[in-house]
Amino acid sequence: MEMNKEIVKDTSTKLFAYLLVIMLTMVLGVWVALFWLSLRSTTILYQFIVFSSMILLLGVGVAIGITIFAVMLLWYNKKVPSIIKNIMMIFIDASHPFIMVLGKALKYDKDTIRRGYTSLNNQLVLSNKYHLKGEEILILTPHCIQKSFCPHKITNDTNNCKRCGLCNVDQLLEFREQYGVEFRIVTGGTLARKLIMDLKPKAVIAIACERDLLSGLMDVKTIPLLAIVNKRPEGPCVNTEVDLLEVEKAIIHFIEE
Repeated sequence: MEMNKEIVKDTSTKLFAYLLVIMLTMVLGVWVALFWLSLRSTTILYQFIVFSSMILLLGVGVAIGITIFAVMLLWYNKKVPSIIKNIMMIFIDASHPFIMVLGKALKYDKDTIRRGYTSLNNQLVLSNKYHLKGEEILILTPHCIQKSFCPHKITNDTNNCKRCGLCNVDQLLEFREQYGVEFRIVTGGTLARKLIMDLKPKAVIAIACERDLLSGLMDVKTIPLLAIVNKRPEGPCVNTEVDLLEVEKAIIHFIEE
């Protein structure tokens, strides 16, 4: 699984694991402090509050430990048991705000942390097997993939593209013709969510920036979604590009017999 290794073994995943270790250390430190306070408690109410907090922190610590273990399994391309995978996904969803705050406090780039989330999500999706038809797969990309100077409006109808080849839309339309997938260009997250609700795909390949991809992952939890970070040679939201080989590999993974 060459694609698995490319996605998971990057600096964003290392950073994500590093932040998890820091979080676990902090939780253990607070737990030890509470344990020390419990020895000095004098009232039943005080003891109840301290012990309740200790039990809660113990649960959080176990969840972090399981998530770190799952990340290690994914790093070495090992199969993650279903129960561990479920705990990991629940914890990642719940801990997202705290990890972002911790990363900001440590002066780490937010997009790198977000990329860590998308990389782990992709590895989990790639660890499963799918046998879907092309029409059951939806490719979503933002409108900034179209060249800003292009006069042809394609957000409502991709068939308006003149296939000049100056942007990646031409090749994505070729993928639609070759594999029979749905391909739509959207102007924002609201339209993307509406399309998913209307079309009801069984898998989604989303192309966007780290922020939008993470937002999409938080919104779409019941459908397998492969998140592909776009390239921004001219800055955000203008004349963006995508690794077409990565898109094709994602399509093949979902339809592979």
